[in-house]
Amino acid sequence: MSLHNCSARFRVMSAGRRWGKTLACCNELAKNGLEHNDTLNWWVAPTYSQANIAFELMANALHPILAKDPNYSKLRMDLVNKSVIECRSAEKYNNLRGNGPDACVIDEARDVRKEAWHEVLRPAMADTQGWVIFISTPRGYDWFFDLFRLGQDPLNKDYVSFTFPTSSNPYIPQSEIDELKRTLPERVFRQEILAEFLDDASNVFHGLDACLGGTLEEPKPGHTYVIGWDPAKHEDFSVMTCLDLDTQHVCAFYRTNQIDYTFQVNELASMARCYNDASVLMDSTGVGDPLLEAVRQHGVSVDGFLFTSVSKKELVERLVIAIEQRQITYPLIDGIITVF
Repeated sequence: MSLHNCSARFRVMSAGRRWGKTLACCNELAKNGLEHNDTLNWWVAPTYSQANIAFELMANALHPILAKDPNYSKLRMDLVNKSVIECRSAEKYNNLRGNGPDACVIDEARDVRKEAWHEVLRPAMADTQGWVIFISTPRGYDWFFDLFRLGQDPLNKDYVSFTFPTSSNPYIPQSEIDELKRTLPERVFRQEILAEFLDDASNVFHGLDACLGGTLEEPKPGHTYVIGWDPAKHEDFSVMTCLDLDTQHVCAFYRTNQIDYTFQVNELASMARCYNDASVLMDSTGVGDPLLEAVRQHGVSVDGFLFTSVSKKELVERLVIAIEQRQITYPLIDGIITVF
């Protein structure tokens, strides 16, 4: 394979998720330790737990040729030829100062601070002339992208870059790739599966204009509606959005700030009754149960939603897909794009 056969000192690999980059580079590091006596070989990962994954993989494979049992507390293996393999964390990257490795794999390089490479690891390898493999899925135009570009320059003989999409793993069926393409936001699929560098990775929503259409609508007999409420009292805006579940169209929208919660609850209850006794899902992260109970006292069917980093990510990804695939529509009214 091209990665294993490459002799460049610095190999930069952009790979899709589940491609097998950990296994491939564990093989490279172990091979170097076995073929070159008395060498120091490092696996550097963003966190200790990530370093431990590679350590266990290599410890199990190399156990018959270790000089002694693996040191699981220090994530160190001593080979019979006096070579050493260590798996290190870059969380406190200054702890990497000291002896320079003869070979190094930097795992999930996008999540390793660039100072760990520029200030610590690269200078440490000046005397060893060691080689490095940088592996990661991409994330925008960061320092990993800068390294990747070096490998695309034919005049820079020290660097070579590779791109391996998830689909190039022969053990992942094409049907799985097709399902990921269908269900993931386009940008997530391109970045995490196709291993593409995207120039505006911070811009989450695409295709907003394509979903614009129609107007605010009066309730329709027999239609089912749901209202999402993001309450706020002072500086932030309180927003109520009513969605027609039969047409997936935003039919009512209310946005205000510096209004007392009592007034907001009355406005919410009025909107819910108007739209065929719509159910309500409200953000209860900051306001908690008292405001939720106040809504229930108006006879409204309401549930609270607690935002966490995980739940917010899931909601955003579902909205990204809905917008990209034009599963929802909304009228052009002040504030609605800001909310989205």
